[in-house]
Amino acid sequence: MNWRQLIIIIALFVFLPKVSGQIYYCTSEHAVGVRSGATVSWVSFLPAIPQNPTYGFQAGGVFRYISSKYFGIQVEANFTQRGWTEQSSEYNYIRQLNYVEVPLLSHIHFGNKTFRWVFNLGPSVSYQVSDKKESTLSLSQQQSRHIMDVTNRLDYAIAVGTGFEFNTKRAGIYQLEARYSFGLGDMFANSATDDYRRSSNQNLSVCLGILFNVGRR
Repeated sequence: MNWRQLIIIIALFVFLPKVSGQIYYCTSEHAVGVRSGATVSWVSFLPAIPQNPTYGFQAGGVFRYISSKYFGIQVEANFTQRGWTEQSSEYNYIRQLNYVEVPLLSHIHFGNKTFRWVFNLGPSVSYQVSDKKESTLSLSQQQSRHIMDVTNRLDYAIAVGTGFEFNTKRAGIYQLEARYSFGLGDMFANSATDDYRRSSNQNLSVCLGILFNVGRR
């Protein structure tokens, strides 16, 4: 996927709720809040390498605007831990990559004002802010991926998530969501002469969020 295709996807998810709102108009909702939870990550390498899940956490802020009966948008700013783990009887290697990510999601919901099923889908752009290695590798065991710095710190993905939310009216809106982020970019150089043709982040997360309505129309 190139940048032109990514821009088209972003435009679709930005304008889809607005177009739908002309058909299914209802009282609009504005909400802000926070969310946090656990992540499970790995990296899709080509050629493939054996990996174990890498566990981390995610936390950030949320702004949500619902403009119609079933549709809205949800924008987030998150700190997310990603990476990959290699374990064997001979060595352990953990690469933790920390990102600041901004998902721009089309928010779909069904239900009533108290209890809703939610579905979020859209592009996500992130930037790597730090990199940490834990290793028991000897010099003879090291491969290029173990010592290479990340070439492309800017990453992009498609995120899809589903879950439930409960509106207490006075004590906030509680949202539980499971989400998969499918990485489209490669962290290492991927030309024909490089060691890896693909090195994309893959991430699962389960997060609990609390939002508060800040305005209705």
